Amino acid sequence: MRFINVYLFIVAMLLIHQAACESVKFSLKKPTILLSIISRNEEHILPTFLAYIEQLNYPKNRITILIQTDHNEDRTFNVLSEWSRNVKSLYHDIYILHEAFPITYNDSLTANQWTTSRFLNLLKLRQNALDKARRVWSDYILFVDTDNFLMNKETLNILIATQQVIVSPMLRSFDADGLYSNFWGAMDERGYYKRVPEYFTLLKRETLGVYYVPMVHSTMLIDMRSNLTDTLMFYPIPLSYSGVIDDILVFAQSAKHSGINLAICNTEVFGFLLNPCAEDWTLEDKKDFFNDVFLNYATYNEPLERSVNVPHSFPVPSYGIFDEIFVINLIRRQDRFKKMSFLLKELGFKFRHFEAVDGRELSAKKVKEMGIFPLEGFKDPYLERPMTLGEIGCFLSHWRIWNEIVDRSLDMVLVLEDDVRFESGFNKKLHQLLVSADEIQKNQPWDFMYLGRKRMSSQMEYYVEGSDKIVWAKYSYWTLGYIIRLSGAKKLIAGDPLSKMLPVDEYIPIMFDNHPETEFKLKFNNRNLIAFSAEPLLMHPTHYVGEMGYVSDTEDTLSIKEEDVKHFREKKKFILQSNIQQDQTRGEL
Repeated sequence: MRFINVYLFIVAMLLIHQAACESVKFSLKKPTILLSIISRNEEHILPTFLAYIEQLNYPKNRITILIQTDHNEDRTFNVLSEWSRNVKSLYHDIYILHEAFPITYNDSLTANQWTTSRFLNLLKLRQNALDKARRVWSDYILFVDTDNFLMNKETLNILIATQQVIVSPMLRSFDADGLYSNFWGAMDERGYYKRVPEYFTLLKRETLGVYYVPMVHSTMLIDMRSNLTDTLMFYPIPLSYSGVIDDILVFAQSAKHSGINLAICNTEVFGFLLNPCAEDWTLEDKKDFFNDVFLNYATYNEPLERSVNVPHSFPVPSYGIFDEIFVINLIRRQDRFKKMSFLLKELGFKFRHFEAVDGRELSAKKVKEMGIFPLEGFKDPYLERPMTLGEIGCFLSHWRIWNEIVDRSLDMVLVLEDDVRFESGFNKKLHQLLVSADEIQKNQPWDFMYLGRKRMSSQMEYYVEGSDKIVWAKYSYWTLGYIIRLSGAKKLIAGDPLSKMLPVDEYIPIMFDNHPETEFKLKFNNRNLIAFSAEPLLMHPTHYVGEMGYVSDTEDTLSIKEEDVKHFREKKKFILQSNIQQDQTRGEL
């Protein structure tokens, strides 16, 4: 009996212990990661690169960071050091390896040239990171080049979930039409890049999944827990390797010899990378290139981030050579004004918001009370419709600026609409244009200069004598950006356009006496506006008619007689905005 009682007691205790164990809930910690950052001469990129590193949705106390930097001719080390001090308490640990000298490679002619000694040094730095990951028993190592921007916060979690030994998130260039990415679709027998149709299928994300490819580079996650990685190496280069000294080629060969497949994951949009810089570029050229990418991206998207943990200073805003810079904007288009404000701040321009006249708030009665009458016989050249109230509002916006120029005796003014995309290198090109315009002014006074327009004339446009950047303007559409002098404003006002109004981009060519409709020209006397155009142009519209995202505040209003003009567009099958979206299919390994 006693034996049975003891037995029952033991069974009862075991059941209690089992129940207690089952009631304890716990979860495994995330794998540890060594993040390798290798940076040289990239002071201008680091605030944005580091912002996206900070935003990765992964426990920072499970990440150790190894920063290696050398051969710098800028403040790359200073930026990395300050960032490290500001965020070190968040991460498991941060190590910085820095060599202050030399600042250049002996066999390099330019700061950006890829020489044998530079490739060998990069291979050593990558090997240092690999060795460090092994020494600290990291589960994974993440290599990220500092011109790669991991904008998807879940990048690490998604890559780990693929369960690949080596996997890269697909990153493509910021240029929507660009073909550059961080993987190869094929290699030729010599180990060089080979373009195949499958590359475009993955690049354009026509199929989605994880795919084996012969090469991944720039950003890679390596699972150090795999036995296959024990023989993986960057340096020293194996004696069996006979290819070109290039870190990505050496690594691909090492992975192959270790029996590791290289995988690319395109299931999500992970971010972007910069196109390779030309070897003859200076550091200033690299900075300008990134600024152009930064501005162009912000034109169509929310701006790229900058880390608050590193210093960044904006250019001191100024009018430059202009007496005033006006940005015409409808009050109800605050999104556009916000974007233009951001772009001009980045460019270093001081400006003034000029409230546009809203065609939706006009009426036939109000227009008549203002003494505005449409030019007799005018119809839109393509749609064959009368003027719209939106076009009248647009004209009045520019008209009021011209009057303010005269009232304040402003010698030279820059006028911008709010849907501008600035040409790359805008500041430098504008400076060169103004220098050329100043030289021309000595022998050929001018009144008006397009910076952006739509050329409507088939006539040859000739460069103004003494300039290779400025042409005599012919019949053109659009007023998205132009320079106007006091003399030009006076001439445009003197034309008395309110009593015989037509769209502003029809009126201006009439006033420089280059309009295809002689009947319309003869309605205006003294067509003596001296008008030039930048060539090539310095700005363009953000969207064109028919594109997704295109918005028209002149077309999408009533006519001057308060009639709906939609049927004119339908008759011509004229589409203001496309709604076409591309479908995508999925595929897996």
